[in-house]
Amino acid sequence: LSVPSERQGMAGVAEDGPPGGPGAVLSFLREGAPSHVAETPTAVPLSLAGHHQHPSLSVRCSAFIEWLDARGLHVVVFDMDRTMSRGHCGQGLPLGEIEGYLEGRSRDFVEAANAISELGRHRLAVATGSDPVEYDLPGQGRDTHILGPDLAAALIDRWCPGARDKFEVMIGYDFELHGGDVNEKGKRHHMRRIAEHYGVDYINMVLFDDSQGCLENEDGWLGVRVSDSCGFRFEDCFEHSQLQ
Repeated sequence: LSVPSERQGMAGVAEDGPPGGPGAVLSFLREGAPSHVAETPTAVPLSLAGHHQHPSLSVRCSAFIEWLDARGLHVVVFDMDRTMSRGHCGQGLPLGEIEGYLEGRSRDFVEAANAISELGRHRLAVATGSDPVEYDLPGQGRDTHILGPDLAAALIDRWCPGARDKFEVMIGYDFELHGGDVNEKGKRHHMRRIAEHYGVDYINMVLFDDSQGCLENEDGWLGVRVSDSCGFRFEDCFEHSQLQ
């Protein structure tokens, strides 16, 4: 995975953003931006050397991208339930309830996915405990329910279709449905498969997940807990980072 040798980022900051240039955006958000920034994100023009001008990013999203680059995180992985969406599909979501789940998308997830797709510097993936094996449970089936990577893909296709191809791998796996090997507990199995797919070191990966237990690992990837009832927020990076 090739990564630019020099950090490149925001060309400037709008007047109502933090003074001091791109580096200040990160500290501005970490220290606590005024509430109006979260309510009405400030646009920050962003361009890359040798690339065309990219659509504007909010101050919060720009700080998120800078946070990824500062830590050398090349692969960005999202849990599905309570992260990509505020909803939870349980063992399977009845098809008649899919609209409510999709409408509950995290707006910050959508912006992050679109930004990462536009910039092209990072890879995207989904790691969910919603396992396709659950389609085989009594009273369920693909004609009546949706879950796992199928549901994640539906949310992405609805809200950030331009980023769909960047999610090259989506893993739906519940270790308890596959023998209960504790070495695959949480998101260990998912992250190993994603690392293998992209050919990256664990130290260059981050997982955003609402379950603290799913962030525990021995491989060295970074886990960030999502705590808001509305799913992933950019502020999670600064409030709940767990270095391994």
